[in-house]
Amino acid sequence: MEDGRHERRQHFRGKARPGRVMRVRFRGPAQREPITADTRDIGVGGAFIETTEIQPIGTTLTIDLTLPTTEQVFTLPAVVRWAARDGMGVQFVGVDVDVLLELNDYFATIT
Repeated sequence: MEDGRHERRQHFRGKARPGRVMRVRFRGPAQREPITADTRDIGVGGAFIETTEIQPIGTTLTIDLTLPTTEQVFTLPAVVRWAARDGMGVQFVGVDVDVLLELNDYFATIT
């Protein structure tokens, strides 16, 4: 960047849409049952999940989501990157390219 700052992100994040709410289910490595929560922002690169079941930073999660346009459940591997009192920010990692394209197509239709 021209002002000397460097971009911290190492991977494509996509454009999160503030206010975008989707129901998701997530599970950490030690959890048997998934936890149902809502996203506040979500894009192809990650999401903010509103929950009181905040996982430690660095925890690997499995996130399931279903787009309103399909019955297919998308299972997305994710890592907790930051946490707040009302939830946690996760980055999707290792997601299949075909899944990313389908998610991107859906998110592009939402204003």
